[in-house]
Amino acid sequence: MSNSKEFILQRLRDSKAHNPNIPNFEPHYKGAMKLTHELLEEFITNHTNNKSIIVHSNTENILHDVKEILKNEGAKKVLYNPDIIIANAFDTKSLNDENLSNVELIPYTYSVDEHRGELFSIDTSIVQARCGVANIGVIGLSANPNAPRLSSLITNTCIYLLEKQHIVEHMFEGIELMKTYEKQLRGNDVLPSNLIFVAGPSRTADIELQTVFGVHGPRKTFVVLY
Repeated sequence: MSNSKEFILQRLRDSKAHNPNIPNFEPHYKGAMKLTHELLEEFITNHTNNKSIIVHSNTENILHDVKEILKNEGAKKVLYNPDIIIANAFDTKSLNDENLSNVELIPYTYSVDEHRGELFSIDTSIVQARCGVANIGVIGLSANPNAPRLSSLITNTCIYLLEKQHIVEHMFEGIELMKTYEKQLRGNDVLPSNLIFVAGPSRTADIELQTVFGVHGPRKTFVVLY
């Protein structure tokens, strides 16, 4: 160990010996923004301002509403994350009916290194959002083996499914919600490598009329509220 590093560490030890009662504050947040506390309305206004398309739905109609988006967008290949579970309401296999006979549903269950060419030719993805942040109009995603990060980045169109009760007031609350979700999912305190906030569609992808991995996100985004 270098002399300078040891000197600094010794100073810290000496300081702690003279000040044993160092307070340990819990993480907290107090926002400076003026909030309406009408979380749903505030999220819809702000996320719409971010140029994303809001679709109002519920558990009875969400399957129909997603089908309508796929039909209207002319989706051909649809990538979906295996973690999409909306009990008795949404079954990805049910997306294939006579009106969507040409749509190929592709579960994201393999490594990008194994199927890079196939993944980057997919036009649409369906992703479960963890939360919505009302005061700035963004959605939160957390990555895990059943919800790979790339699913929200590589397609031209992305459909996010967001439960209304998971809309929170500010980003700090959103981070805490996603951390809690991942800890419960994993059964330990290890957090994912990625907690992602999405404001809306990529401006540069829309201008350049293409999606470039590592540079852009989807050109068009939908948030289906249920």
